[in-house]
This record gives sequence, structure tokens and C-alpha cells, in this order.
Amino acid sequence: MEWERYDIEEGGDGQTYYFNSDGPNGIIRKTVRFQHWPKFGQNVFNLFLGDYEESMDRANDSIVSNNRDYKVILNSVAWCIDKFVNSHPQAIFLIRGSTASRSRFYQMGISSRWLEIKERYDIWGRQANKWSPFEKGVNYEEFLVFKKI
Repeated sequence: MEWERYDIEEGGDGQTYYFNSDGPNGIIRKTVRFQHWPKFGQNVFNLFLGDYEESMDRANDSIVSNNRDYKVILNSVAWCIDKFVNSHPQAIFLIRGSTASRSRFYQMGISSRWLEIKERYDIWGRQANKWSPFEKGVNYEEFLVFKKI
């Protein structure tokens, strides 16, 4: 997927990535992390996106930075998924926003690039406690992403 994205730095653990959002609120360091969730399955990873808080040496997914660059951020996250799945082809990604609006943020990204994404990934959405294949125009609470084999 070749879309405009930020330059991305890989963390030393193979599961963490960093990039800088650049917009009207300045440069904001972002963290993408794939957290292994073995209680949900051997190959299940939660996708975490948050602002890096240097003073606390941690990422926070409750900050609303509103740097007006959400498309470039989503493209950067998509690049991280592609990079991670190259090393973990059996990985299943759980993508759930910390709020309903953040889940819509992910849904907007999936919907905007659906034609390209569906060639490489199967995506399921959960709505009212039922999982079904992703459809544009349906509001989901969370998503499962699988690489097509």
C-alpha cells in the first residue's frame, strides 16, 4: 500500500513503531504497538495507537491531539500493520478504539481504502455482539483483521 504516510521508526522489540504527526498543533510523537493477547488466541494482537508522553515514557490513547492529519496517521498505521504482518503472517489484529469516536476513526480509514485493503486482508466487524464480514456504511464497535493467505 503506497499512500502518503509519515516516516516510521521501529522500536527494538519488533512490536512497536513511532512516527511524528505534523500539523497545526505542532509535532506530536505517535506510538503504534501490537500487544500480544494470548488469552484470546495464540496469534491475536491488539493494535494500540497513542500519543507518546516523553515525561512518563509511555503512550496515551486518551489524548485528543487533533492535528488535522488523520489520513496520514491512518496510512502510517496501515504501513505498520503491513510491516508487522510480514514478520507475523498468522497474526490476527483486534482494532478497537478507546472511545466510539476512535473506533469510527479506524472505520473511516478502512472504508476510505477498502478497495485496496480487501485485496490483502479479511476484515470482520462487531456490531451488537455479532461478528460479520466488514461492509462499508455499517457502524462497527471493533474490528478483526486477518491477512489473506
